[in-house]
Amino acid sequence: MKRFFPLLILAAASILLAQAPNQATLRTPTGDRLVTITRVNGQTLFAADEVMAALGGAVSPDATGFKANLNNTIAAFGPDSRFGVVRDELIEMPIAPAIVEGRPYVPLQFFQGFLGKAADLEVSWDPVSRFLTVRPTQHTIIGVQLSVANVQGVSKVVITLSGPTDYTITKEQSAYTIRFKTQIRAPFAAQSYDDPYVAKATFSASDLRLDLKAPDAGADAYKLENPFRIVLDFHKVAPGPSTLPTIVIPTRPVETPGIHTIVIDPGHGGKEVGAIGPGGMMEKDATLTLCRKLADNLETRLRTRVILTRTDDSVVTLDQRTAIANQYKADLFLSVHMNAAVVKGAHGSETYFLSLEASDELARKAAEVENAAGRPLPPAGSSDLKLILWDLAQQEYLAESSRFAQAVQEEMNRATGVQNRGVKQAPFKVLVGATMPAALENDH
Repeated sequence: MKRFFPLLILAAASILLAQAPNQATLRTPTGDRLVTITRVNGQTLFAADEVMAALGGAVSPDATGFKANLNNTIAAFGPDSRFGVVRDELIEMPIAPAIVEGRPYVPLQFFQGFLGKAADLEVSWDPVSRFLTVRPTQHTIIGVQLSVANVQGVSKVVITLSGPTDYTITKEQSAYTIRFKTQIRAPFAAQSYDDPYVAKATFSASDLRLDLKAPDAGADAYKLENPFRIVLDFHKVAPGPSTLPTIVIPTRPVETPGIHTIVIDPGHGGKEVGAIGPGGMMEKDATLTLCRKLADNLETRLRTRVILTRTDDSVVTLDQRTAIANQYKADLFLSVHMNAAVVKGAHGSETYFLSLEASDELARKAAEVENAAGRPLPPAGSSDLKLILWDLAQQEYLAESSRFAQAVQEEMNRATGVQNRGVKQAPFKVLVGATMPAALENDH
């Protein structure tokens, strides 16, 4: 045994000698290679471009920082924020990425948050041996049971799982697709139902598709715990009030490259009635009617998918509204309101995009009125960092949100001729969390 001990020492030394003080070994399924590292505030940061190149991806600069691209999945990050963005989620890092000689260096947590979504990989770091290991994620297969029952005119679809998992729900013209983020064990391949709303359920890979019988069916989706269940309540979508005049949209051609999904948010709903007009019409009804007409026009003219955050007189929290936009991976999000003016006698329209600080006192008051419908926002100096976190995430879309708000404002005034009250910024909670260009239209 003694004669092998020097060999072990020599082998260990050869590994350490192969790594320069500013290097680590990246171990991937295709082999090992050295990557550059640095230390900032006690944290180890890795050269993002070297790691991504080794995995077949790339890192490139953009207007707000850098973008990592792997398998057509993009994550944005920059030196001014310890939060990155991938798809509709944030990547929280212990410190912000650093720029060293023009190259971006990121903490381990960036790769842990990004590679799982981009390539189903998991990442670990051993600071002693200085090995950064990337390997395929070890999945747990989750069992699924499905039940469909119609009770008092509502078809309740209950998806019971053997354990919790992330998922998304996508609405199509006559179907809903639930995509599980974990491998599942399906109870059957396909099954038809004698139900007024649900025609058929089909499992494929990690997807469940629910084909509908009724084109006017809508669904309320939520999850339950112990056991973990996803529930969709299908019901007939009731027609809303139609007392508003028909919206006339100019017929000039509009080019919309890259715009595939738009989410429109009719303000208020349910017990949150909003402002009440002189004739007794409530804001919640007016916004729903307006947004329905707007959605129909956009779908007809732009041939794009338009989703409403509510299709009836129901309560949708401010958090849920942006969550819907993120769930459908919207390219644009527009929240529509028709408030009483903060200043008596003021009339016209104004469009807002998100900022921690309001652009003026009236913008601040307008945001306070709308935010009162939900849980109040923390002040900028609060220990609750959620608003700050999302404000940082929105930096990637700040310029786009500004241009989007400006376009909405110009078209609104061109189409209606009302007083132009301009584009403003304010901390509207309904815009917090949107991972796409987002704006709020407010008419008086």
